[in-house]
Amino acid sequence: MEFIGWLSTSLILCGYIINAIDFKKLAMIIWLIGDAGWVYYDIHIQNVSHMTLSLIIIAINLYGIYRINFKKNKHD
Repeated sequence: MEFIGWLSTSLILCGYIINAIDFKKLAMIIWLIGDAGWVYYDIHIQNVSHMTLSLIIIAINLYGIYRINFKKNKHD
């Protein structure tokens, strides 16, 4: 279980690096995976506050990906 926590943390950090070099959509996808791992981890350790934060961040990233795809399709 601890491996899931560290893997999720690593993915979140990788997402920040990828976002910093301007690959926003890829960063959001990586954040989705990392936060899904955190939700799984938080369920097992019963950390409701962090699980709630992760679920909200997942929703924000899904919205961000939708907006990126919508803008791309709108300009095509």
